[in-house]
Formats: sequence, structure tokens, C-alpha cells
Amino acid sequence: MNLKKFLTSRGVILATIVSILYGCLIFTIYFTGYQAMPKHVDELTVTVVNRNKNTQTLANQVEKALPFKHIKKVSSLSTAKTQLHHKKSAMIIEIPKNFKSKITSNSPTNLNFYIDEATPYSQVSALKTVSQNIGNTVNQQVIIEKGKAMLAKAPMTSLEKTAQTKQAQLQNQLQAKKQQIVQAPRAQQPRLEALLKQQELAAKQKLETQVNQQASGIRNQVSNAYQNVDRSVGTNFVRVHPVKTGMNHALAPFIANIAVYLGTLIGALLLYGTYAKFAPIIGRFKSFSFLEIAAVLLAIIGSLFTSWSIAGFMGLGGSQFINLWLNHGLEIFASLNFNLILVLLLGQIGTALNIFLTMIQVVSGAGMIPLITLNSFFKAAHYVSPMFYSVQSDFNIMFGGNQTGMYWGQLILLSFGILILNIVIVTFRKHQPILDFHQLS
Repeated sequence: MNLKKFLTSRGVILATIVSILYGCLIFTIYFTGYQAMPKHVDELTVTVVNRNKNTQTLANQVEKALPFKHIKKVSSLSTAKTQLHHKKSAMIIEIPKNFKSKITSNSPTNLNFYIDEATPYSQVSALKTVSQNIGNTVNQQVIIEKGKAMLAKAPMTSLEKTAQTKQAQLQNQLQAKKQQIVQAPRAQQPRLEALLKQQELAAKQKLETQVNQQASGIRNQVSNAYQNVDRSVGTNFVRVHPVKTGMNHALAPFIANIAVYLGTLIGALLLYGTYAKFAPIIGRFKSFSFLEIAAVLLAIIGSLFTSWSIAGFMGLGGSQFINLWLNHGLEIFASLNFNLILVLLLGQIGTALNIFLTMIQVVSGAGMIPLITLNSFFKAAHYVSPMFYSVQSDFNIMFGGNQTGMYWGQLILLSFGILILNIVIVTFRKHQPILDFHQLS
């Protein structure tokens, strides 16, 4: 009878409601909010500033390579910077004045990208990726053009020398014929000079045509030699454990576990109130055992609704839903007991300290940043972080992987350790402090 009364008390009911609401609503809010990235990155506005009139072709190539719907083209860098400062543009791509001349002289030069970093990180990251891709594409084209020029240099030099030799020979022949005209009768000289001019013009045109044809042949040979060079090495992405497009899907394990954990933060406080109320009546050990029974029921019910919500939004299958249910059930039970440690020690005021522990778990849970990249403090904290094990399990459940069982085993061991610690606290903490808010006034 005491168990029924404990489980139907307002504290336990409210803890169950809070767990369900936090798990479902917070996940819904963040999952639907983050679906805009990267789907709508193309809605950003960028500005192209071409300060080199000889690089219009390059400017057109850059513009075609940009994955944005809104592209402004201005000639003044100061105007573009003003637009950037006023958030009317997210990035400036500047082609500097000496860009073409430096490339021609084989000197290093830069395309300048101005990115407003006083914006969300995802936007900055996307713009930097686009900048890198454009820079690589332009650099590749420049390398190819320089390679063609170097390959054509030797035969073009040889052709130029040959043309000069033939031109000198032609001039010598013309000079000899002019001497012959001088020695001819005066009456015949005008006709001979006119004929010589025709022959001279025809010879020059023939020589010029031959040189142009040979130069065109050299350029064609070089172009054929470089055919498909820019496509010599392609990029083939082999997707292992593929994730659907959208930041909301990529962040789903992180979001889901934050939502669940915040529910347990409030739930632990409500369960403690019921425990403290029943402890003087039925004894603190019996009251604590009822609290743990309530925690188990809350874990089953809360994770059921939360996992149903997650599976529905992400389009997951039945087996994935079952695994999510089990995973978040373990997380709720472990997290409730984890948050109870300080509450059992200090009363409701312990929740204020639990908020700091929550912040630590958000980082050490490694949902946003890989564990190996964290500093030593957070690497140590992950061992006692229920969120870490459930986040990593969610990655495996939602997207694929075979280490879920290992993480569950570690989470179960952590839960037992926390439970033993709470039993020790209950053993030595004979009185349950209850904060009276009237005393604070």
C-alpha cells in the first residue's frame, strides 16, 4: 500500500510528466530547428569583387562555382566591405588588381575571401569550405594553363626562329630582285616594281599563314596532351553508416540525449521531494527503495515516449526503436541516480550544482566534439558521464555500428556504482534537508 501511495504521489507523477515532456519537446524543438542546415545554405548572399578587368573569364567561373542563389557583383571593395559589416552579405570574394599579371609572371598571388565570423559557426564553416573548394578549382586551372605554356614554349621559340630565318631569306631575295630592276631599262622598271610588290605581299602572306598554322598545330598538340588532366584524379565518397542530409540528423544523438538528461535533472529533484516526504513515515531505506522502483518505471515509460518521438521524426525502423527504448531507459535510470547524488547530500540546493555537472556532460558526452580531441579534464569526466555512453550508443543505433553492447555494459556498470554511492549516502544521511522558500524571504 505504501508503494502504491509513493508511486501515485504528485512528485513521482510530475517527474514522469517532466521526463516525457523534456524528452519529446526539446528533441522536437532542436531537431526541427537544425534541419535548415545545410539545406538552406544557398540562401546566403555573397559578393564578388573583380578588380582586374583582364580576368572576366575567371570571375564568371567563380560565379558559376558558387552554390548560392544570391550573388552580388560590385567593382568597389569598400562598398562590399560596408555590405559585409551591415550583414547584407555573408562573404566577399575579391579578385585583386594584379591577379592576371602575377599569374603570367609565375609569381604567387591570392584570391581574397572575406568571411563574417560574427555569425553562427555552421555558416562560417560552410563558407570556409566553399572558399577552399573555389581556391582549389582556380589553382588547378592556373596550374594547367601554366603547364600548357611551359610545354609550348620550346616549339614556339623554335618556330619563331624559323620564321625569322625565312623572313631574312625573303628580304635577301627581294633585295636581289630590286638590284635587277635598277639595271633593267627605265621604261620597264615601274611594271617590274609593281610585280615585285605583289610577289613580296604574296610571300609575306604565305609565310604568315604557315607560321600561324604551325603555331595552331603546336597549341592543339599541347591541348591534346593536357586533355582530361584536370580530371585525372576524381573524388569518390564512399559513405559508411550514411547520415541523412541536414544538421538535425547529424546532431540527433546529441540533441536526444540532452533532452532526456534535462528531464532527469528536474525529475531527480521531484523524486527527492517524495523520498524526503515518505522517509520519516516509512523509513529512509524503504523510501529509497520505492524511489528506485519509481526511477525504473519512469525510465521505462519516459524512454518509451521519447524513443517513439525520435524514431518518428527520423523515420527509424522497429528494431531501431526497440534499441532506442532500451538505450534511453538505461540513460534515464543512470542519469536520475547521478543527479540524486548531490540532492541526497545537500537537498534541493544540490540541483544548482547539478546544472554545472550537466554542462560538463554536454562536452564530455562527445556528441559535438570527438572524445580524442577533448582536454584531459573532459576525457576523465566521460568515464562517469551517463550521457557519453548513451550518445555513442545512439550514433550506432541511428546510423550504424557494432559497439552498442559494449557501451550498454559500461553504462550498466556505472549505474550500479552510482546506485551503491547513493545507498551509502542514504545510510549516513539520516535527515533529509528540505529547502523552505519562505525562509529566504
